[in-house]
Amino acid sequence: MKPSFLRRAAVRASLAGVATVLLTLSVAPAQASSMFFSKSSGRVASADWLEVGTLPGGVPGNIHFGSMQVEDLGKGRANVWGIVFDLSCPIGVIPEGPGGGHGEPAEPNGCTDEGVRFMEGGDVTFTMDRKLQTARLTGTLDMVGHDGGTVGTPPADMTWTGIGDTYRSVESGRYDDGTSTGSYRYSFSGRDAQVTGAIGAMVFDDVAGEYSTAQLGSYRSVSRDRTG
Repeated sequence: MKPSFLRRAAVRASLAGVATVLLTLSVAPAQASSMFFSKSSGRVASADWLEVGTLPGGVPGNIHFGSMQVEDLGKGRANVWGIVFDLSCPIGVIPEGPGGGHGEPAEPNGCTDEGVRFMEGGDVTFTMDRKLQTARLTGTLDMVGHDGGTVGTPPADMTWTGIGDTYRSVESGRYDDGTSTGSYRYSFSGRDAQVTGAIGAMVFDDVAGEYSTAQLGSYRSVSRDRTG
């Protein structure tokens, strides 16, 4: 299994907190201060892949790098975000990742950047167990082009199956910038996974030259900030 070019070192960068509490303390004007307290937790499934070959429906290119993240909102609901880079490459050429465009140097192997497609929630149902053993996404996704217009609504049926042991990471710290002080703690438990199924004509079968990586995880974060 080839490492993903878009594998995130920390999932929290794109997660929205599910619970936030604000507390403001007011005292005499000369001693006015305020405190901010934030607490969030949730479960997520992610997948990254390379699809080789042309796709139906007028999708440009013959190389397609994709990345998706699904956050469990409970009761079958989910927040879905993803991106697909489409490239045209000479037959037999498979780049390490998308290049060129967006200020990056052009691919040195003759590949041409054909554009980017974004995935949004659409009409989906998502379930994920608390033990990070399995998850499933079904329904239709909204594909949006770089200009914001809809370019497709492909059906999706994806299943994540956890493999191996779970792992855990914890980050914490304190800060004092002279005007405010605070602390934070972030923990993440994850498990590598195998993803099967399809998004439209894009099938997670990892035939020769293709690959996919996936992950199941849960996170919890707490932060405090005091000013004044």
